[in-house]
Amino acid sequence: MNDLFTFNQWTGRLKLQKFAPLWRLLSSAPVLTVTMLVLLTAVLGVRFYNEPQLSVGMQVDRDIIAPYSIDVVDLEETQKAQAEARGEAVQVFASQPEASARVRSRLEDLLIEGNQLLRTAGPLPYLNTGILSTQAQLVLRAMPNSSWLQIKQLLARKPVPMRLATLSTSERSILQALGKQPETDSQLIIQIEAARAAYLQAAARGHTAPFMYQDRLLRLSPSQWKQVSSQARQVSRSLLALGIIPGLPQQFRTQGILAQIPADFSTDQKQLVVDLVLSVIEPNLQVDRLETLRQAEQTAMDIQPVRIKIKRGQVLLRQGELVTARWFGILDQLELTRRGVNLPELGLLGLIEAVALGLFIWWRLRLGRPCVQKQVLPRTGRPCLRKQDLLLMGVVVLSTAGIGVLLGTEWSAFLPLIAAGLLLGNFYGSAYGMAVLLAVSGPLWFSLKLPLTIFVPVLVGGLVAAWMVGRLRSREEMALLGVLAALVQGLVYVVMTLLFADYSWPELLVNTLQMAGGGLVCSILALGASPYLESLFDVVTAVRLSELANPNRSLLKRMATEAPGSFQHTLFVANLAEAAARELGDNADLVRVGTLYHDIGKMVRPLYFIENQMGLPNPHDHLDDPWRSADIIRAHVSDGLKLARKYGLPKVIQDFIPEHQGTIRVACFYHQACQQIGTENVREEDFRYAGPSPRSRETGILMLADACEAALRSLSDSTEQEAVAMVQRILRARWQEDQLKDSGLYEEELPLISRTFVKVWKEQNHQRIRYPVAGRPKPQAEPTPILRR
Repeated sequence: MNDLFTFNQWTGRLKLQKFAPLWRLLSSAPVLTVTMLVLLTAVLGVRFYNEPQLSVGMQVDRDIIAPYSIDVVDLEETQKAQAEARGEAVQVFASQPEASARVRSRLEDLLIEGNQLLRTAGPLPYLNTGILSTQAQLVLRAMPNSSWLQIKQLLARKPVPMRLATLSTSERSILQALGKQPETDSQLIIQIEAARAAYLQAAARGHTAPFMYQDRLLRLSPSQWKQVSSQARQVSRSLLALGIIPGLPQQFRTQGILAQIPADFSTDQKQLVVDLVLSVIEPNLQVDRLETLRQAEQTAMDIQPVRIKIKRGQVLLRQGELVTARWFGILDQLELTRRGVNLPELGLLGLIEAVALGLFIWWRLRLGRPCVQKQVLPRTGRPCLRKQDLLLMGVVVLSTAGIGVLLGTEWSAFLPLIAAGLLLGNFYGSAYGMAVLLAVSGPLWFSLKLPLTIFVPVLVGGLVAAWMVGRLRSREEMALLGVLAALVQGLVYVVMTLLFADYSWPELLVNTLQMAGGGLVCSILALGASPYLESLFDVVTAVRLSELANPNRSLLKRMATEAPGSFQHTLFVANLAEAAARELGDNADLVRVGTLYHDIGKMVRPLYFIENQMGLPNPHDHLDDPWRSADIIRAHVSDGLKLARKYGLPKVIQDFIPEHQGTIRVACFYHQACQQIGTENVREEDFRYAGPSPRSRETGILMLADACEAALRSLSDSTEQEAVAMVQRILRARWQEDQLKDSGLYEEELPLISRTFVKVWKEQNHQRIRYPVAGRPKPQAEPTPILRR
């Protein structure tokens, strides 16, 4: 058996029954409330037990003299040194491979475009280099058209004139080289014309090419361009390997590129390499803010504390001087801050708690007078507080306060208000969960002295958890809600910090992650503790009801196997009772689960109940003793309670077992006994169930559904009006027997219940299509008679 023990079993196992009178005294609502108030004050007031009477900014009323010699830590100077160390910490950069890949890709695209432009300009050299050098051919194809026409005219003369003022030096050199040919071949002119035409086409295309190609690329020879391409790749690889940080000025990038270009490169080559690399390069290093912050903190922690020597008898502060933060730290190390119990602050804390408790009690009384029998008032959806419920609330509140005190300010993101909201909202509903959190928030904030930028997000996360958990029906949904509440806690922290606090982005990121992570840890804590608290304090939640209704639970599986007829009876009764509860606005989930377990006692002697006999002989006929038979029938209640306790069913579910029978008679065997010895000789109490009668609306609905189940099953061809009339007679009989007087049901609700029962019966007993039996021939239609005049 894997079910947990209930609260009563737990206390019984610890043999605490002998302390029952003391428990009854201590568990009375007033004593329990005062006890919780005192304990909460004791927990939250820890910081006031040893508080210094001196504080920063206070004037000393007498000279303060060092009682002994000592080296003390100058906290203020140490903190200054640590702050300076943090500010001087070197930034840590993380490589971005995707940025390097983008740079390489863009560079290759540019080089491909340059190659295409050079191919458009045609091959080089386009003449025999014995006639003209490659450099001269570059000049020839790029020279102005007027100069080329003049050279052609001069070449046509014999001899070719070599001294013309209108030609430049390079043009005269070209004229001279071409004029030395024995005879200027027309084919040579054609080649030159073709090269010039291709160049002009490339130059026109170059106007739309990247800027670095527009003036320089066509002035390079193929070998020079090859050198430029190779050098651009090498320089970019080198820069990426060294790493480029964001914000690096372009002049430093240019200097880094020029430093890697060979000195024998021409001016055009150097500028092309610079332009190519600068146009594609981008930062491939990014500041690793988390690692930078971690190293800065580590650097600060490595700073040795600044110590000062204090000599015995040294006057530290003279009368009338102000206590600065620096001297407060020194005085506190010398135990001269006059620490003691801060009674005014402790009393103020108790007053705040009393006011919060008073407001909570006032709100609770406005909901209605609390009861002690049941945990749930399903009609209103409000919990009905029992003693253990008050105790459980106190445990959750005290645990939250204690954890908050232990965590302090540094770990305040883990203040478990989300856990408290999830637990209380799940146990007692959203309204109670939120009310308790709001009531305890004032004392918590006053005691812990947390900044509002931290406390408000934690409180909002808890309120969101308490508000939404009441609608959930599974622990998986609770887990998702915990994640949502954690995200809300982190988001509210970001908003509060941006609006009301100074911040740096690295610190904001780290603190936000801590806030969200703290909320997630708290939700995990609540999910882990919830099943144990539910069982220990006998709390029934919607989630637990859903788990108890699972047909794979061991007790229900046993019933389906050992008492199958009773199990089917239970399912039909559950359908009737659940439908009626929904119509009346009661807790349908509780009704269904209670109904599923109300007849588990029939598993002990299943054959003594007619629904399990299935054609076998009736053992009551063999007994022929109505008293013995009645005892066996009535025993299914006590047997059911034993099984319920053994399997750890909640008390509110156990109540369905005796209350569904109330104190009615086992009519069949009572009449049999009357026939045997006479009515006047039969004691009626021998044939009545021990009770009690239904004490909640839910158990009352079950009693009515259980009474009508057999009668509804026996109906076959009855009309709806007949079925309603029969059900109303049964319900009226239960009402007239005073079985429902403590249930909270009203007489005017009986007609609605009866109509609901009949509606469910009709849904389960609808007419079905009769299919023909295989192999049976269809009846032939009779011939239509012929009418004769």
